[in-house]
Amino acid sequence: MSAQPTPDAIAQAERDDQVRLLQDSVTAFAAGRLPLSRARKLRKAQPEFDPAMFEELAGQGWTGLLLPEEFGGFGLGFAEARVVIEGLAAQLAPEPMVPVAVLAAGALRRCAQSVQRDELLGAVAAGTAVPGLVWQDVAGSLELDSPPFTAVPAGDGWTLDGEARFVRPGSGATVYLLLASTPQGVALFAVAPDRSGLEVKHEAQADGTSLARLKATKLSVNAAAMLTLDRADLAAALDEALVMNAVELLALIVRMRAMTLDYLKTRMQFGKAIGSFQSLQHRSADMLMQEELTRAVVGQAVAALDADVTRHKRTSMASRAKARAAEVAMSTAREAIQMHGGIAVTDEYDLSLYVNRVLSLAPWLGNAQAHRRRYVRLNPPVAGSEG
Repeated sequence: MSAQPTPDAIAQAERDDQVRLLQDSVTAFAAGRLPLSRARKLRKAQPEFDPAMFEELAGQGWTGLLLPEEFGGFGLGFAEARVVIEGLAAQLAPEPMVPVAVLAAGALRRCAQSVQRDELLGAVAAGTAVPGLVWQDVAGSLELDSPPFTAVPAGDGWTLDGEARFVRPGSGATVYLLLASTPQGVALFAVAPDRSGLEVKHEAQADGTSLARLKATKLSVNAAAMLTLDRADLAAALDEALVMNAVELLALIVRMRAMTLDYLKTRMQFGKAIGSFQSLQHRSADMLMQEELTRAVVGQAVAALDADVTRHKRTSMASRAKARAAEVAMSTAREAIQMHGGIAVTDEYDLSLYVNRVLSLAPWLGNAQAHRRRYVRLNPPVAGSEG
């Protein structure tokens, strides 16, 4: 007799089926509703995405995939979030799923319960709120020890001062969540973009999106604006966003390599397809190898998030995935440009859209070099070991 499957095996098989069904749904939606012509049209728009489409994504349940059911979410895991983010990234959808549905929502759901927190989480799940987490100082440090803002008590509220950069979404946020140090520790403060005392500037990116730079000067907020959380909880949300950012980059890698392979099969030179040239075949094989290595590393990081591993392992895996994905995305973009020739950098050719998106996403939340350094700090070489 064959062994009966264990309950864990049955549960995993059911989840695998659920993920496949979700992937089919995302693929069909992206093909029908998110053509590349749309991404091209929205470049440099204000806001840089379509709020109506963001609400439509929420209607599919995707902005609330990771949120508990009590806030209108589905309480699913990162394997499910991965297929949604991959599908949208492959079509260059500018809607800020990772900055909002992963990073900002991940920080919010870890905050202490309050009316403000609950309303924001419900609005994220409904697609009516687009919060931007403001946590990096102007130098772009990956550490959370020195929040970019300071908050001091002032009457029944708080006064904030400070400056931060690299905020996504750069335009279109309905509320900003400012990370500040207080006499009691760190906290987030929910502030409207047009609030007096808050200056917001937009820094253009290669793909037509932007990053926001915020400066608070004697910014007054009421007590209800304060959302308390621990640094460790914010670090967890950051690690989750790093892994999902690596998922986005992997989707771009896949598309750029596929476009390059198609070009090599159809571009004729000396009477035959240039893909038949041995040197280009070797370079194509190298691109595939790097893509598969990235897929493996990103897959391990996604699994680590779902397995609720230790903080050290989670952060190590997040930096490892981001470093690999960012580096391979940049190298794949270079190879794709070189193998296409001059057509690759023309605005009319779709490959340029992917290259510019890589240039925008690879440095966000720290580039490959920054995360290699972070990984080494977390996992220093053993004294006396070789290599």
